[in-house]
Amino acid sequence: MKQLLIPSFFVLLLLFNLSCNHNRLKTNENELAKEIILQENEKTKSEIGTNEKKISNTDFKSFSGSRLKENRSSDLQNPPILLDISGTEKDIRKFKLSDIASSVKYVKVQTPADTSLVYDPFFYRDDLISTIRSDGEQIIFQGLFGLTLFNMRGEYQQTIWKNSAGIEIRGKAVMWRPQDFYGVMPNNQVSITDGNVYYSFTDGPSGKGQVMKYKTRNTKNLSIQSKSEIPEIGTILGDTLLNTKTDPMKRFDWVFGIGAGTWTGINNEWNSGSSGSLLVTYNENRDTICQFSDFERIANFSHSNYRVPARLANYYYNGLLTIKQEYNDTVFRLVTPDRLLPAFIFSWGKYKVKYLDGLNPDFDLSDKFILNSLHESNNYLFIRYSQKSDSPVNRKNNSVKFYNALFDKKDGKLYHNPGYTFLPEGIVNDIDGGMPFWPDIITPQGEMMKLVSGKVMKDYVNSSGFKDANINEENRKKQISLASGLRNTDMIIIIVK
Repeated sequence: MKQLLIPSFFVLLLLFNLSCNHNRLKTNENELAKEIILQENEKTKSEIGTNEKKISNTDFKSFSGSRLKENRSSDLQNPPILLDISGTEKDIRKFKLSDIASSVKYVKVQTPADTSLVYDPFFYRDDLISTIRSDGEQIIFQGLFGLTLFNMRGEYQQTIWKNSAGIEIRGKAVMWRPQDFYGVMPNNQVSITDGNVYYSFTDGPSGKGQVMKYKTRNTKNLSIQSKSEIPEIGTILGDTLLNTKTDPMKRFDWVFGIGAGTWTGINNEWNSGSSGSLLVTYNENRDTICQFSDFERIANFSHSNYRVPARLANYYYNGLLTIKQEYNDTVFRLVTPDRLLPAFIFSWGKYKVKYLDGLNPDFDLSDKFILNSLHESNNYLFIRYSQKSDSPVNRKNNSVKFYNALFDKKDGKLYHNPGYTFLPEGIVNDIDGGMPFWPDIITPQGEMMKLVSGKVMKDYVNSSGFKDANINEENRKKQISLASGLRNTDMIIIIVK
C-alpha cells in the first residue's frame, strides 16, 4: 500500500492538545490477558530461557552480532494486572490530594535572557504546549522554541537548543513547515535519564535528522547570571547516535536511554503501522540489537488523512522504560534490549476502539473510551481517559468527556473519580488549597510534577471554585500571595510528594 502523506504544510491548531474486586488476575481475567498477549507474540519457555542466557553474556556496548529475537512473554510468577475500565464504572471514590500525597511546593522557572525559551503561546489555558521532563536531579523544559536545562530549584543552567526556523504564530494557531523546520519538534517529547538527554533532531531542508544524546553533568556549575548562548544553525549539542532519513522505521518520534550504552527509538502509530516496526533498540555504535514488530498493520486505508491519536504513554518506572502504544491494550516494560514485558492490560469492554477505527477520521467515537494519559507511582496508576476523541472542535462543543481513575496498587483495586468534566481536571488539592492537581510526569524519586502558567494560577485564585473552597484562611492568603507575584507568562512547576 502506498503510504499516505500528511500535507506538507502542517497547521497545528494547538489551542488544545490532540492530544467486582480487581486484584491480580482472576481465572477469567487471566484468560483475557493471555488472549491479548498471544495477539502480541507467542514464546515458549525454552525460547525464553535461551534468550535470557544469551542476554546475560552479551556486552551490548560492543554488540555487532546477529539481531536478537523479540520477546513479549509474560512473567508466569507475576502476570500482568488487568485494568477493567468498563467493569468498574460503579467503583467510585472521590480522591483528595491528601489521600495520595503529603506536601506541595511551587518552583518558579527562572526566565533566561532569551525569554522565548520558556514562552508558551497557550499560557492562558491549563494544558500547555510546553512540557517538562526530569530525572529528579535536573529539569528539561521543552517549549515551542527549544530545549532548556534547569536545576531542581528552577534556576537556568543552559540552553541545549534554540528553534529559530520554520515556526510561525498566527493568533491562536501555531504553524510550521516541515521542509523549513530545523530543530527539535515540540510535540516529540525528549527524555532524560542518568543525566543524559535523548532527543530527535529534525533537519527539514535536507529531509534528514539525527538522534542525539547530550550529557548534562558538565553544566551544573554554570553561572545562572551569565547571558545565554544560543547555538547557531548547524551546531547541535551532544553525540549523534543515529543519522535518520526518510525511512519510517528510523523516523523516531521518541528516543530513550535504556541502560549502559543502549537506547531505543519508538515510532508513532502511523509510522509503526505502515512499516511494521514499533520500536528498535540500539547500542551507541549504531548497531541494531532488536527490532519489535507492530502486528497491527495499516492496510486498505482509503482516507486521505487520519485521526491523530493521543500521545503514546511513556515513562520510566524503577529504571525500566514503560510504554503503551496508541489503541493497544497492553502496557509493556522494556526489560533488556529484546524483551517487552506485559505489566498491565486495559479492558475497555464495549467502549474499546479498534485500531483502524481509531485512525479513521470518519468513524464515530462518541461511545468509545480513549486513554488520554497514564502515569505511575509506587502506590498508584493515574489513568485519564476520554469518551470521544480529544480535539479542538469536540472541546468547543463540550462533546468530549474526561474521566479520572486511580488504580491502587496495594489494594489491587481500580477506582473512578465520580462524574466527568468537559476539560481535563485534577484531584482537589486539600493540602494547601491550591489548584486541582494531576501529574504531567513522575520522577524516579516519586515526585509528581505539573507545569502551569502564572495566568492559570491567577485565574484559579479569582475563580468561584477557590472562593467556595473549604480551606483555612492561612492557606487562602498564601495562594493569593503566590499568584499575585506572578506574571501571566511565568512558568511554575507544582511538585507533589
